[in-house]
Amino acid sequence: MTETLHALVRAALVPVRSEPNVRAEQASQETLGASLRVLGRSDDWAWVSGEDRYEGWVQEGGLIYCDRERAEAWWDDPGGRPAVSLDATLADEAGRVLTRLPWGARVAVIGDSARLPDGREGRLVEGRWVEWDERASRFPAEAEALAATAWQWLGVPYIWGGRTRWGADCSGFVQSVYRLHGFLLPRDSCQQAEVGEPIDHGSRFRALRAGDLLFFRGKQSERIVHVALSLGGSEILHAAEANGEVMADDLAGDSELQRSLADRLGSVRRLFP
Repeated sequence: MTETLHALVRAALVPVRSEPNVRAEQASQETLGASLRVLGRSDDWAWVSGEDRYEGWVQEGGLIYCDRERAEAWWDDPGGRPAVSLDATLADEAGRVLTRLPWGARVAVIGDSARLPDGREGRLVEGRWVEWDERASRFPAEAEALAATAWQWLGVPYIWGGRTRWGADCSGFVQSVYRLHGFLLPRDSCQQAEVGEPIDHGSRFRALRAGDLLFFRGKQSERIVHVALSLGGSEILHAAEANGEVMADDLAGDSELQRSLADRLGSVRRLFP
């Protein structure tokens, strides 16, 4: 039996599309260093499944095909100390920008430089990275710490399918923030609504804690179509197209959007004790 083909993302960021066509909807994104399973190929496109099991089409130019062992090794033992980019910019020996890496890209740190999956190396000139063995202490699985990380996304543009600080949709924002704190959530809000423990939000949202996830129904359906991150009480952070960016909102507020969200709140889930 032939082993399933795998791939590493070699480009800083690749769109994951609903069809093998550059005009097709961007359903999600994968960042450099992500390990993918390749489920099929069509011309210069690969149908892939990400680490969150989200499936879609990616152009082959952004990938390096490999076996499972190499794909998994990039996370565990990439020939350097595994690290996660926090909007890091790398430069080559001549000082020219080598690449600009989004939040969540994974590199191998060797001394003061970082190695990319295709073997290129560069030194850090802007931004930062966090080595994975330090991640748990710097980004602990604690509600208040997660809320503090979420505030760093304030003002990030709303982009459908986005999941970095270059642009994010509601579930991409939540997924990326939780990921840095050690939680691998599903990609879409309707899938995220099945994770964690259900919580009664209480009168005027008094039972909500920082880090809780709030899920909202569509305007004319019971389907979950939006997710927000609680800051405690009625205050939330979320990426909404109506706002155009990641913004703070108040479910007890009186704007049209705030009233609509309060009316359409379907459920609350808690991942922290």
